[in-house]
Amino acid sequence: MELFTDFEWRVLRHDRFTNGEQEGALEEIDVLLASGLYEKSSGTPVGARHYRRSLTDGSCLHLVIGEGTGRLHHDTFDPHAGPFSLGMHLTHEARSEAATGLALALTLLRLLSR
Repeated sequence: MELFTDFEWRVLRHDRFTNGEQEGALEEIDVLLASGLYEKSSGTPVGARHYRRSLTDGSCLHLVIGEGTGRLHHDTFDPHAGPFSLGMHLTHEARSEAATGLALALTLLRLLSR
């Protein structure tokens, strides 16, 4: 059985049209990081620190920490769960990042083929 903080529950109780994103107090962010359940990750914005908590249903909680602020949202597909989940995450929840990555890869291939 998974246990969640009140902050995590506020995010997880979102409706199906949102990802439940909530801003958290620094004390709430510290509790999440101290739990040991959040692993370093990546995402946007690039300058922020990113952490993810994988959930048993294949989704995850994504914690984004910027300067003096922390935001938590729920991703339907955990990109750390495997290749299929990563693909679903990129095509459903991180489309702009996927498009940027594809453009960079194509540019690199074009440069290497010269």
